This record gives sequence, structure tokens and C-alpha cells, in this order.
Amino acid sequence: MEQSPTDEELIARVAKGDGYAFDTLVRRHLHRAYGIARRVLASREDAEEAAQDAFTKVWTRACDWQPGRARFTTWFYRIVVNSALDRARKRTNGTVENPDDSLASLADAGPSSESNLMAHQEEAAVHAAVSELTAQQRTAITLCYFEGHTNVEAAEIMGLNLKALEGLLVRARRGLKEQLSKRLKDDRYAA
Repeated sequence: MEQSPTDEELIARVAKGDGYAFDTLVRRHLHRAYGIARRVLASREDAEEAAQDAFTKVWTRACDWQPGRARFTTWFYRIVVNSALDRARKRTNGTVENPDDSLASLADAGPSSESNLMAHQEEAAVHAAVSELTAQQRTAITLCYFEGHTNVEAAEIMGLNLKALEGLLVRARRGLKEQLSKRLKDDRYAA
């Protein structure tokens, strides 16, 4: 059985103009790239555009990837994060859209228990609280908590030193705690 090529092998082929290799990378990483951008931007449309921008940059800058310097995924997710942060900076009205789409899915879910409803309400509160953070804080939270990267990996993806990332995470957790205590009106999150 033939093994599929690694991401590193594929990006080397993309650098030579191989469209099939590029399509394979897109299929492998589109869902996660969109997920990262979605959490940073809290807008479907912006997230889709940021993910598309990131893949466009992969196609046009494939020759910039240097084997041995970083894993392909680290290099690529940094491009995704930068695209998302660029889009966040370009927002002109300064408002943050409500990122919670899970409530819409409840309408089709049929009868649910009280605990299921509470879980959805808490999830909605967490998403709304994350959307109130700065774009940098949302990015740090997304990479470390939603995407499962280590602090070292997240710092590398964001182009920060470890101390700077840890500072972002401290401020983000403090902001989340404040937002959740307001939203849930529950002592569990109060300082």
C-alpha cells in the first residue's frame, strides 16, 4: 500500500507548481484553517476569506517554506493567524459579530433536557466572551485551548516569544473570567 506524501513533501511539490499537491494540502488543512480563523474573527465570512487568503499565500509563497526550520503546519498556521489578524485590523466599524451559531442548531434539535440546554447556554456564553477579547488574545486562546497547541508552538505560530504569549493568555483568561461572570451571573466565574 502506498503511503500518502507528508505535508513537507507536498509543499516542496507546490513550490514547483504542482496543483495536485496544493489541492491535497487544502483538503488536509482547510477545516482546521477555517476553525482557527473563525475563532479569531468570530465571523464566518471573514474566516472564509482569511482561510482563502492563507491558502493563496501558500500557493504563491511555497518556496519560502524552509525544511528543517519549522514544521509545515507551524509555518502554515502562522500564515492563517496573520491573515486573520490582518482581517481583524481592517474592520472599520469595530463591532464584533456574535460568534454563536450553536443556538440556531437547537431549533432543529427537538426536545432536550435542562442540562443539555444549560450546556448550550454555557457554550454560547463562552463563545460570546471569547469574541470580546482582542484579536491577539483570541488567537492565543484558540491556538492553546481550542487547537491544542503547546504554548511554545502557539508562540512560534504567532511570532512571539514565550513570555509574550503567556502574558496574552493571562490577560485573556482574566478577560474571559470577567465576561463569563457577567454573562452567566454565576459565582463560579467571579474573582
